[in-house]
Amino acid sequence: MRVMSFNLRSDFILDFKNRWDKRKHIVYEVIDKYDCDIIGVQEVTNKMFDDIIDNFKSYTIVGSARSKKYFSERNNLFVKNKNKIIKHNTFWLSKSPDKVGSQLWYSLYPRICTTAVVELENGDKVRVYNTQARDFGLKKLSQFIDKNRKEEKLPVIVMGDFNATPDSKIIKKFAAGEYNTDRFVAVQEVKRELYKKSTMSKFKGKENGLHIDYIFVSEDLEIVDVDIVKYNDNGSYPSDHYPLIADIKIKK
Repeated sequence: MRVMSFNLRSDFILDFKNRWDKRKHIVYEVIDKYDCDIIGVQEVTNKMFDDIIDNFKSYTIVGSARSKKYFSERNNLFVKNKNKIIKHNTFWLSKSPDKVGSQLWYSLYPRICTTAVVELENGDKVRVYNTQARDFGLKKLSQFIDKNRKEEKLPVIVMGDFNATPDSKIIKKFAAGEYNTDRFVAVQEVKRELYKKSTMSKFKGKENGLHIDYIFVSEDLEIVDVDIVKYNDNGSYPSDHYPLIADIKIKK
């Protein structure tokens, strides 16, 4: 299966020439070109969500907004229609995970995770988590992963923007299984040179900078290939982040 994590950058008024309406066609081109089975997108405002829904009939798209405010953002999951979503939900990375809009007192806004059990075209099933998280949020997410694995032991994919570099303690501890029962492997491990490259384009095609976007897989999944997608339209980029893409398969 092919999976992608893609921070779409919310439609921010000070982005001027990089506002959503000026670059959304490039986002559509990326998604069409790479034809993924599962895509996790972050920072999707309500307007962006409406545009996306109108333009992607070949995907089922799930995920709730992080609050009831008009400009609230989502972390959506796209699942190709040839596959099937068995169940899905959005939860809050807070002390009240079922409460819409709940957040930690020191957080600027609520953090959420959208998760789904996906049955692939060949009948195999995986559970996917898509989020923006670090520190408390990643620890909270790990509790959900453990709980769900005990209920049904499925291969796990965790993707998103973690706002932490590969050498940070939070990333190392998550991968090592210090927050949950299972170890996870970042897909970048099969091309470790990618760690030296930024996952943030800054709308300028930058090569150097922060590497903060990840796709992690449980040890019952095999990583076939991975890349940072530098797709652009004559120097115009779809987001201030690059998409991260990986081909993976279930170990038999």
